[in-house]
Amino acid sequence: MTTLMADESTVAPYRPVRFPERRPTVERRADGTLVLRSSSLPPDVAQKSFAGFIPEWAERRGDSLAFCQRDENGAWRSLSWRALWLQVQTVAASLLDMGLGQKRPLVLLSGNSIEQAVLLLAAEYVGIPTAPVSPAYSTLSKNFARLKGVLELVPPAAVYVQDSTQFERALALTELAATPVIAVRNIQPQQRAWTDLLATDLTPARIAAVATAHAAIRESDTARILFTSGSTGTPKGVPLSYGNFKAVASYYADNLGWLSESQPVFLDWLPWHHGLGGVLNIGRSIQFGATHHIDDGRPLPGMIERTVRNLREVSPTIFTSVPSAWAVLAGELERDPVLARSLFANVQYFGYGGASLPTDVSRRIQRAAVDTVGERIVFSTGLACTETSGMGTYCGWASADVGNIGGPVPGSEVKLLPLAGGDGRYEIRMRGANVFAGYIGNPALTAAAFDDEGFFRLGDAVRLANPDDPGQGLLFAGRVVEDFKLMNGTWVQTGAVRLDLLDLCAPLISDAVICGHDHDFLAALAWPNVAACRRLAPELAELDAAALAEHPVVVAALRERLAGNQGGGASRTIERLMLMAEPPSIDANEIAEKGYVNQAVTRARRAHLIEQLYCTEPAAHIARVR
Repeated sequence: MTTLMADESTVAPYRPVRFPERRPTVERRADGTLVLRSSSLPPDVAQKSFAGFIPEWAERRGDSLAFCQRDENGAWRSLSWRALWLQVQTVAASLLDMGLGQKRPLVLLSGNSIEQAVLLLAAEYVGIPTAPVSPAYSTLSKNFARLKGVLELVPPAAVYVQDSTQFERALALTELAATPVIAVRNIQPQQRAWTDLLATDLTPARIAAVATAHAAIRESDTARILFTSGSTGTPKGVPLSYGNFKAVASYYADNLGWLSESQPVFLDWLPWHHGLGGVLNIGRSIQFGATHHIDDGRPLPGMIERTVRNLREVSPTIFTSVPSAWAVLAGELERDPVLARSLFANVQYFGYGGASLPTDVSRRIQRAAVDTVGERIVFSTGLACTETSGMGTYCGWASADVGNIGGPVPGSEVKLLPLAGGDGRYEIRMRGANVFAGYIGNPALTAAAFDDEGFFRLGDAVRLANPDDPGQGLLFAGRVVEDFKLMNGTWVQTGAVRLDLLDLCAPLISDAVICGHDHDFLAALAWPNVAACRRLAPELAELDAAALAEHPVVVAALRERLAGNQGGGASRTIERLMLMAEPPSIDANEIAEKGYVNQAVTRARRAHLIEQLYCTEPAAHIARVR
């Protein structure tokens, strides 16, 4: 690939995106509160949920592929739309035979797979709630505290695992002793083999039972239960109803209806126990009859290479990932023209979620796009959470403002309450058919989550892209709960400072934690981008993260970056920075599987490192300008 001047990627045209133009209506209240609503209503969708779209695609695209996944040898295995519909009916009948139903849910312990897709959709089709759980709860945890919390909230009528050997310790828990287990591989005595479910005879009586169960589904019934742990590590059960799912499907019919014209192609790694992967992305594939490739990669060292390999073979119609993955892919796209041609060939737009996208990452990807296909690709995002079914606001237009989350989608209302400080920030709240009714088994938490008008409190801050025109969208302005005060009483907007630091030090750091509570200046802990740091000097080429974190060449480069950004005021300027070799821990709740770093938890867990940052005579491996 040739190297473009930095500004060439800012003037090339964008590849057109066919999103409908939506402008909000604005209610202005005397106290400064704004309420934004879409000027159009969402279209009606006949299907009860995403699973209801399967029969149509089985008829229209019967032999085309619905799901693809690599097998143990690296070859793609697949399931056609006709086979998917047959398996969904067969497995649904088997689950009904096992006595599962609205009050007898199914808990899934393992990760994304073709079998899990069939199971989720089969249960959804006949009104059986499913509760996908992070595999880390069952495999990485030593005491299974979070898994036990999940099982207490949602006692399962059956449990599913892909490989019973991998989950042997978890399945031995007292809480699961009498629970039927469905397994795909390494089936143990008394467990139900997946092949047995598929071999169930679809008799007329079973077919009638499936049809009756499907017809009996009510919008208030629970379709899926997802879990969010927040900063405490204690699971919160979020029941999403069929009405919530239908609201998402209505939104998709409005925003992405054009995907039905030809079969879309997706490649996705995002876990199905989160809203983005397990509601939005898999739901989109089913609603529009796509070919959904299950990506076996992750935005982690040693695993991102799998995503790169898959993207060389699969040219997606839309590609969505988290900012940490985009940061790694930027470097790969810059040096791999085969990857760039495949990714940019057919993609309509890019998406990201879970955290804010650094400006430097966006610019590097746009340079690669312009160099490869002569046009930029729109980066779209929105603001939502598990409790809002993954939808709320969305930016469907080309915007120079990275972090523009757009406005409320049809069917969703947004309330903006001015925050103290006079800096134009608002706390954002949401209301609509997409918002859940309340947490499982925690009425006090539910009551605190909603205001007196029924708006859900997300805990996020935004500001208007143009204060005179709310139609130009909202800019994400960080988590309200992450902000803190310096010793002099000045508020620090953690999210904004973190993004500024990532851009300032790009591409040398991959993420950072902002420190300074009860101190008189800001400092940061950060993780090195190993590949970028190695390129600083030949002698760094073989060093690991631990050696790079303390190497004088790396420290000097970071010190130079920090020195170039002085004068922004105490609440915006990082004075000291220390690199860490130990990656953020999922098990300790430092990082979510989508890549979002929990600032408060990480600061608490690494308090000893923060003490080093603020020593009177800090160590030589701390980059400092003070």
